[in-house]
Amino acid sequence: MLYHKPPVFVDLKVFGSLCFVSTLEQHCTKLGPRARKCIFLGYRYGTKEYLTFDLHSREIALSRNVIFHESIFPYANFSGAVESATPHNAQSSSQNFDFLFDIPSNTSQPTSPPSSSTVSITPTSDSSPKIRKSERIRKAPAFLKDFHCQFHCLASSSSSNSGNIKYPLSSVLSYNSLSPNHLKYTLALSTSIEPKSYNQAILSPEWIDAMNVELQALAANNTWHLTKLPPGKVAIGCRWVYRIKHKADGTVERDKARLVAQGYTQQEGVDFFDTFSPVAKLTTMRLLLAIAAAHGWFLKQLDVDNAFLHGDLNEEVYMKLPPGLQPEFSNQVCRLQKSLYGLRQASRQWFSKLSNALVSIGFKHSEYDHSLFTKSHNGSFTALLVYVDDVILTGNSLSSIDFVKKFLHDTFKVKDLGDLKYFLGLEVSRSRKGIHLCQRKYALDILSDTGLLAAKQCSTPMVHDTKLLYDSSAPPHDPTAYRRIIGKLLYLTNTRPDISFDVQQLSQFMQNPTIHHYEAAMRILRYIKSAPAQGLFFSNRILSSSQSF
Repeated sequence: MLYHKPPVFVDLKVFGSLCFVSTLEQHCTKLGPRARKCIFLGYRYGTKEYLTFDLHSREIALSRNVIFHESIFPYANFSGAVESATPHNAQSSSQNFDFLFDIPSNTSQPTSPPSSSTVSITPTSDSSPKIRKSERIRKAPAFLKDFHCQFHCLASSSSSNSGNIKYPLSSVLSYNSLSPNHLKYTLALSTSIEPKSYNQAILSPEWIDAMNVELQALAANNTWHLTKLPPGKVAIGCRWVYRIKHKADGTVERDKARLVAQGYTQQEGVDFFDTFSPVAKLTTMRLLLAIAAAHGWFLKQLDVDNAFLHGDLNEEVYMKLPPGLQPEFSNQVCRLQKSLYGLRQASRQWFSKLSNALVSIGFKHSEYDHSLFTKSHNGSFTALLVYVDDVILTGNSLSSIDFVKKFLHDTFKVKDLGDLKYFLGLEVSRSRKGIHLCQRKYALDILSDTGLLAAKQCSTPMVHDTKLLYDSSAPPHDPTAYRRIIGKLLYLTNTRPDISFDVQQLSQFMQNPTIHHYEAAMRILRYIKSAPAQGLFFSNRILSSSQSF
């Protein structure tokens, strides 16, 4: 009555009837069956898949590719044991089914389809041949001994035609060589899921509490006060950024929500003046780790709570209300009194306050990297490396390190994250032999974003002949994707010098890439897939000038 046409009942099938479910192509052999003998059970809510019961494996299967024999009921004479379906005088919809599933058909075909009264179901005799199953233990090939190839199959099976196939969810890297403590931390980094937007975060009570904690900290620090926007002023936007902080043992320390101002809309000379602020160079970090490994120094990591809120703001800056904050009156904005994350001048104000505090207790700026502070006192040496609000603290005296941590906590309120494990996307693992530095999680994220987690690996990052890079061929379908991949690979070269030359070659064609350049970038990713945890190792042995590397 609503659509002015009779309804269609083609998808409605008889319950308990015999059906044949198509087998997945990736699980078929040349001479294997193309379908499985099942019983129709019903429908899956919200989808167009049929719910069936496999007579052979006793599993529940979901599929859309099903052929029904609604006049045959394998369980019509059920007596407590499963009876196999052997229909007589039934006409199959395909001759292949007669051969593959032992459904005999008469040599003389009837002129009309048989009715349910002419069909008799008899159990299969014990003398019927049974399908032999191999009992040998299946092993992966030798070149895949360190990998779990079922990772991609799980993602693909969720959208496949059959839903009864189960794969273990695992990463693409073997963890056999990792220590128990480092294994927990590595798995915690890989399995943590962080919200990407405010709409996703408000669905979880943990992230709502984290945002409330951030707003309370901003209010306690007098970061802003609500007022109406003066004429001629423009309020900048803001957004929430969510991060999961882990301890050194891999447990979750807290869910951190940070309010970030959209400083890219600020006007120079009006909202800000000086913006320069030094940050730690990754070269300095690698050098510091190498020295700490060689001398056996302690390595600690600190995190400053709301670091930018400690900086004073001299300019008149207005910001829109953050998502989730309800004002008392309409048309109100926030006038910032303290620097906030995202502002152009925020990092400069914070670094100025931190450096003055460190100098007051005897630290000195390094002449080559102003984000590195060093202090020598009574035979003890302490080094402090700063990257915005993340701090690496190392030295040969644990008492001196504890003194610096207490001073920073009393001055700025810092969190002690324990031994150095994860810094700027770099994973640090320490053993009795030295320090290993890699970007395993970052490499896996690149492979996941490009869909190459299940790709075939290669042994070299680039072919020996690079002349194809200078050939004029067609541009790729999405040049932006090529630029994004190269940008990520450039950061990966901090711990992967083996791909530095190849990435440098491809980065020369960012403006006008071709298909050859895109294929070369894919080859580098497949090379990374062969060993995503490969990185730098700093030995604890000090090499003399006569020893060679």
